[in-house]
Amino acid sequence: MNDLQLATAPDGEQLAYRVHGPPDAPPILTVHGLVSSVQHWPFFIEHYQRTHRVVSWEYRGHGGRPAPGDHRAISVAQFADDAYAVWQAARVPPAIVVGLSFGVQVALEQWRRHADSIRALVLICGTAGHPLDRVSSAAALRHGAAALVRGLGRVRPLAAPLLALLRSRPGSWLAREAAFASGGAHRDSCPREVLDSLFAHVGNLAPEVIAATIAAYLEHDAFDVLPTIDVPTLIIAGDRDELTPVETAERMQRAIRGSELVVFPGHSHLVQVEQPAEVHAAIDRFLARL
Repeated sequence: MNDLQLATAPDGEQLAYRVHGPPDAPPILTVHGLVSSVQHWPFFIEHYQRTHRVVSWEYRGHGGRPAPGDHRAISVAQFADDAYAVWQAARVPPAIVVGLSFGVQVALEQWRRHADSIRALVLICGTAGHPLDRVSSAAALRHGAAALVRGLGRVRPLAAPLLALLRSRPGSWLAREAAFASGGAHRDSCPREVLDSLFAHVGNLAPEVIAATIAAYLEHDAFDVLPTIDVPTLIIAGDRDELTPVETAERMQRAIRGSELVVFPGHSHLVQVEQPAEVHAAIDRFLARL
């Protein structure tokens, strides 16, 4: 079964999800990246639907879903509650929650708020929070950046042409080059179609949803949660990831008792689509010990 289904969040928001794989197989719940979608999981779903029941879902306002009625309610905690609502709707046992990039923050917040839904954690190329701390840990910078992003999202005359550019071929090319230059993707190994589908997805999001989600990403912190995690945890990083560097993964690994860190040399923030077979092998070894 992989037809589109809808779960209802406590506030009434409809959340889109699909279930892939055998009905009695161990469940996996995916949690995707910043203003991204399930398009970042094609190789993962193809691999794991053979042995697991993979529940893939979209954040509210993402993946072609209507923008939520109140975008001001968007937060990492809200997305974590949404993940729990999807897990409940899928009617599966406690799941292996696999978070990618921003999804790592959501997965950790899900642990804080809904630990009963989690059997194990796989955290791929993410941080526990406060990504701007690499520049400065000043709260004023963090709050100021989030406020600026929210404000820009409300300026439709500016946002609309930028999103239209992103949907165009020149705009997609510029975005790809920016991803390569920033360490967000590896030029020689990241599939072009993955990036193009990501940029097309972002180009079709409501500006307010983009702004609110990025602001939530900037303001969230779950480092205090790490010492409380008592389920098996695998952390995956790429040593050329400039967005969430190996040092961040190492800090998380030290804070989560018994966790394992696997670093992929020569790879960037999107290692799970750049080296899918190798990443799946690392995850398979981890799952075999559960």
